[in-house]
Amino acid sequence: MLHLPYTSMVLGFVVVGAALAPHISWVLLSGMIIAYFLGLGIGAHFLDQVPGMGSRYVHHWPTWALWLGGFASLGFAVAIGVAGALWLVGPSLLVLVFVQALCAVGYPLARWFGGLLHRDSIFAISWGCLPFLTSYLAQGGTIDLTSVLVAAVFGGVALLEIRLSRASRTLRAQARSDLTVPIAASSPLGAIRRFDRALMLLATVTVIVALTLFTGRIIVEIW
Repeated sequence: MLHLPYTSMVLGFVVVGAALAPHISWVLLSGMIIAYFLGLGIGAHFLDQVPGMGSRYVHHWPTWALWLGGFASLGFAVAIGVAGALWLVGPSLLVLVFVQALCAVGYPLARWFGGLLHRDSIFAISWGCLPFLTSYLAQGGTIDLTSVLVAAVFGGVALLEIRLSRASRTLRAQARSDLTVPIAASSPLGAIRRFDRALMLLATVTVIVALTLFTGRIIVEIW
């Protein structure tokens, strides 16, 4: 349900945003990690499984639990963001919190918005650009050209992630519909494994980069 490799990528973007900011607050970074884990890691993924809305491949959760878990997690995440904006950062953070919350609701609940927010571009912004930019803004109080360029790179990483994931899900659906498919490297099952390995590599590299930059920032802070 939590899609931990994908969620770890988002949290990695948050960590990089703090590591590259001119100043770093451990309180803000901790709050940002918790907020994104709740908002995207739990909230958006739960809403994505609501019948008639998202992917719906998890069937053992009752619908009411999906609604409750999704909106409760998103609510806590937004509350953390608003509290940070009002007490620590400033009103500029509220803009990114609002946009992130809108994307986190609008992407999985596609029918509510007529599919307007269920686009690859919105996913790239919500799961790649905004986690980095929000963390960077929270730490430094501003957004500069360098941060925008880095955010664009992470948006591209998120875009690659969703397209690889979509291709894997499509092949899984084909394999389930054809019980005669042999288990071989040339079969859809073999292609699924290759897509899954690519996704895992993408998530692993993202986390390694985040941890490396974060470790470097700690060393700098100590010295």
